[in-house]
Amino acid sequence: MVAKTLNGKNINTAAAVSDKAGKSSTVKNERKKFYKKNPFSKASTTVILILGVILFGGIAAFTVFAVTSHMNELKASADEYAYLRGLAGDVEQRFDSEGELIFSALDSDMRERNPDYVCWIRINGTNIDYPVVRGSDNEKYLHMSFEGEANKAGAIFMDYRNVGSELPHIIIYGHNLSQGGMFTDLRKFLSSSFLAENNTITLIVNGHEVEFEIFSARRTDINDPAYDLNLNTQRNFGRFANKVDAPLRASQIITLSTCVSEGNDDARIIVQGWR
Repeated sequence: MVAKTLNGKNINTAAAVSDKAGKSSTVKNERKKFYKKNPFSKASTTVILILGVILFGGIAAFTVFAVTSHMNELKASADEYAYLRGLAGDVEQRFDSEGELIFSALDSDMRERNPDYVCWIRINGTNIDYPVVRGSDNEKYLHMSFEGEANKAGAIFMDYRNVGSELPHIIIYGHNLSQGGMFTDLRKFLSSSFLAENNTITLIVNGHEVEFEIFSARRTDINDPAYDLNLNTQRNFGRFANKVDAPLRASQIITLSTCVSEGNDDARIIVQGWR
């Protein structure tokens, strides 16, 4: 046995080596015990990994299903409106000697398919060419198609408060879809050059075409005065027209509204016309 002196103290090197060997053996034994008792042993870890793969696979499968379902609904919506446009183009029309439309079966045909039908809307330079419905509230057609099918694309619908023959202010809503369709093309009017070349909104009401000239297109929110429908007097309408910067000659204003996909539920794009 060899002894060394360090700072005046005797150190038994053989004993030190033996002590280290003993500690190493103890550590190994403790590790074995740990793996035997620990729930996160190699076998348990394998099980957890398998469960993780199953969970991830389930999430991935659900995501694929949700996306596929959404795409199928959008396609169903597009197909439905393409069919309705075909019907609208084929309905009987009668004109007078000056070429003015005096009769169209469009309204009666659409009302047979959906009693909530109120008019048809078209805007040149866009894909906006749809029948317009009006429900008992503004929720009904958010996720229901014109023909009453559940669909996230919803329908183009008029504000439920727009009731009566004299409507100084008409509001029509539609979704803004990343894949296009519905009121997505309202975004185009934020370009002044596009607006200059496409400045007319056409409604077909009771067989007659009613044209509105667009005077405003802007990003805004749900607090915009454009959503005011409390216009039961001429004075109220005049104040409203002034707030939205409508021309002084305006006797009727139309507001088209869609949401904005920017993470703000209150954000909107609106396009307004007058006549």
